[in-house]
Amino acid sequence: MQLPKSSAILALAILSANALPAAYPAAVEQRGLFDDIQITDDLIIFDSPAFPDPNNPGNTLVQLQSFASLRQIDLGVVSSAVSAFLGTLGVDIGDSLNTLQERIRLLGAIGLPGKSATISVPGCANEVETGETSGLPNLGMSIATASLGDCGSATELSGTASLTFLDNRKISGSIFASPDLGFGVISDIDDTVKISNVLDTVELIKSTLLDEPKAVPGMPELYTSLAASLNKPQFVYITGSPFQLFPFLNDFLDSAYSTAKGPIFTQNLTVIDPVQAIQFITNSNTQAYKVSQIDRLQAMYPNKKWLAIGDSTQKDPEVYAEAFNKGVAISCAWIRRVDGADNSAERFAAAFAGVPADKFRVFTDAEIPALANINVAGGEC
Repeated sequence: MQLPKSSAILALAILSANALPAAYPAAVEQRGLFDDIQITDDLIIFDSPAFPDPNNPGNTLVQLQSFASLRQIDLGVVSSAVSAFLGTLGVDIGDSLNTLQERIRLLGAIGLPGKSATISVPGCANEVETGETSGLPNLGMSIATASLGDCGSATELSGTASLTFLDNRKISGSIFASPDLGFGVISDIDDTVKISNVLDTVELIKSTLLDEPKAVPGMPELYTSLAASLNKPQFVYITGSPFQLFPFLNDFLDSAYSTAKGPIFTQNLTVIDPVQAIQFITNSNTQAYKVSQIDRLQAMYPNKKWLAIGDSTQKDPEVYAEAFNKGVAISCAWIRRVDGADNSAERFAAAFAGVPADKFRVFTDAEIPALANINVAGGEC
């Protein structure tokens, strides 16, 4: 389905809604653009993976990602423009205006370069710095590897930003620490653990921007079982969704998959136009991105084995096969067969070329409960 090109109108709406107050330029000049997070700024600390320092036993490293933006005051103009756009697709927001505004909040955020924050992590020896946020093309984004020192045996920690004395907000993110051994679980999100209807553009937009998220039946119980049978594996969620949807996805996983929490790797997207963001969300070309994120995990945990779980709507079979053939220790790949996707034997044969047949499994929804009985730790798939 081709989306209308109303980008210019929506971009103007967002710029108007986020117009800088008259005093803002002077304030920026006075305090400097390359400065700490101020009360006029917003900050997101993404959930982060932590891993052993290969060069310093006992030290824990964290790959800390953050996003700084101009603090938003009013989303009314933006939400009205987005509502009008959705109407051209036949999507009626009904009584979901508050939900829509919450979901699109970051789609209209204006990233700020040169921002940084000090993060305190109770239970670890060191405070860490986020690193300065970037300019274009990754405006407002920062990713940096920092030393936490000794964090003991904790597997889930909380990092909180130190803000100015006038700012009483609490901005924090989770840090998930895991040793470089044992198992981890790499999981897709859309139509793997959450019903997203990726193959239907309108339904995908509704499930992303308006509807209450729903878990794929049986998957929360399966992930709870894996958390036990794989002895507290590091769960990592790799999604093709843009980082602007991180708060929504994080809340969903914390609620529906509370026994299988872990960092979420999302794509960078710098736009001020929700139409472009929606086009991005509905784009199925995620293979290169997801493979790069698995490479990122391999660098953190070179000795960890992985169970990779995805679905057949997009490129998860091809992603996991490519990673396997590159030498990533994927012990098993499970692919959920989604109705309407290319589920042909020819597709899977081509996708998993070079991967032994006992290293992957395509399953139906009716087979989800039985997956818990597979001894993945013992070498079964």
